[in-house]
Amino acid sequence: MFKIPPAIASRVICALLAVTGVLGALILTLDNILWETAPVHAYGLIFFVIIDFAAGALILARPSKAFLTLAAAWSALRIIIQLGDVSLAPTFGLTYAQFADYLFNPGATNPPNLTGIPGALIDAILIMEIIVIWTASRGRSSISKV
Repeated sequence: MFKIPPAIASRVICALLAVTGVLGALILTLDNILWETAPVHAYGLIFFVIIDFAAGALILARPSKAFLTLAAAWSALRIIIQLGDVSLAPTFGLTYAQFADYLFNPGATNPPNLTGIPGALIDAILIMEIIVIWTASRGRSSISKV
């Protein structure tokens, strides 16, 4: 089984969570529809960005099995929440397919947003979260039981 030393895993996860935080901040900056139609979700995303940066700093400072698990759990929760957002489509007067297209299609044009906003950024966040989960599991497997 492929293992990653915890110190390296923590650095990689810190970087991934920092990038995820930056991408979240870009969504907050560029997604006009978010602010116009769902400001509560925008404030929730602010909270997620803060958690991303804090979790990244924590895992870098303390590369332990517990914090690697915490990083993986946070990323898994983010994935579930992001995919679960599609269930809110009727709230915005959209079909599930239309809302999924808005959220996840990197080539979608949703005026007044730029093409790919928020889809390309959310897709990148999902990819980063999957990599965090994989890296954390590989880092955890390299820590011997005490």
